[in-house]
Amino acid sequence: MSSNIPHGKLNRWCERQGLYISDKVKMEQASKILRDRTLSINEQAILYIHDLFGCEGIEFVVFSSARFDKTVSFSGNITLVPCYLPNEKMKSWKDPLVRLTFTMMNYARFIYDGWVPITDWTIENVRNVIRDIDRIFSLFAAQERIWFTWEPKYFPSQLYPSSHEITDNHIQEINDLVQDVQTWKKEDKDAFYRSLAWLSQSLILSQPVARFFFGIISIESFATYIEKDATNDSVFNGLKTTYPNTTQDKFECIEKMLGDLHSDNLIKAVEQAYFNCIIPITRMLKKHLKNIFTDEIEYYEIMFESDEDESLYELRHKIAHGGFDALNDIERQKIATRIWDVERTARKYFHNVLNIVLGKSAFIHIMTKSMSIPMVNVISSHEGMYKGPIHMAEFYTYVKR
Repeated sequence: MSSNIPHGKLNRWCERQGLYISDKVKMEQASKILRDRTLSINEQAILYIHDLFGCEGIEFVVFSSARFDKTVSFSGNITLVPCYLPNEKMKSWKDPLVRLTFTMMNYARFIYDGWVPITDWTIENVRNVIRDIDRIFSLFAAQERIWFTWEPKYFPSQLYPSSHEITDNHIQEINDLVQDVQTWKKEDKDAFYRSLAWLSQSLILSQPVARFFFGIISIESFATYIEKDATNDSVFNGLKTTYPNTTQDKFECIEKMLGDLHSDNLIKAVEQAYFNCIIPITRMLKKHLKNIFTDEIEYYEIMFESDEDESLYELRHKIAHGGFDALNDIERQKIATRIWDVERTARKYFHNVLNIVLGKSAFIHIMTKSMSIPMVNVISSHEGMYKGPIHMAEFYTYVKR
């Protein structure tokens, strides 16, 4: 770490110190930023720290498979400083930074201290700077198989991970379900586990868009199997809605769509007619889920209908058909805020299907959920409440992002 703090920064390079402030008026004024739902989480964090401490730029941590053994600069005054040792300085295994550097090499996940100075702190300009960072990092993907991700160094509004306490009752429920599923025919078992795997995998992903899309696919995959592929001897046969899909059905569907929407928006009417009538997965899925959520219509409405926000399925089409901007922080945030809706809808869908097929509730015991807030992310009221700065390699090497 450098002994000098660059102008406008809160920390020396590759350092993360604890922050403290005793001015309650300033804290209350700055906290309004965290309640502004028009801002993304990154924007909230950056503007909040600036208002509290008067920093003159954005300090951020970067994770990447790219290895720069020296300080690098990009357009827009964006600077990255490696928080690990170059090969020629890795002298002794007793040096903690040597061990941390080896760990970064093993995982091909290198840590950098990022900095970009800012003089114009309007929301529009901060948003543009964030977008510039995202755009520059995305260019490496065109050059080679190189990934980047980043976050503000101080993240007061981040979501903290949770854990669940598993008891003997919960283990018994899983074992009972395994035995029940084992009695199904091979095609049914494969379809069930294949579809559930999409939801399971979504829980370990870090990118909100991927998590959102995997959750939707888990529902689509299972519903498609039940409606189109399940045979008469399938345990899911009773769940089929057996919707008609003849040429005449398609013609009538198109007429209705054009009639309902033509006067308001012809382009939207044609799009809706195509996806609902010509490619009938949407129509099939609507009928199927309405049948599964007969007594819980709110899950169907979350999926397909919305008075204010876009429905989950509208967002799904936006992502799949190029209408979503992956470099737009606000759009990413919009997807992130709907992940819980996708997860709970998918989980409820699997619960209901299992309950119908098994004739009983597969999961009846409630779990205890716990959440831990790391004290290093807390802004203290006086300096004595933290132990001093920490090297970013030590702080972030084992942090999963």
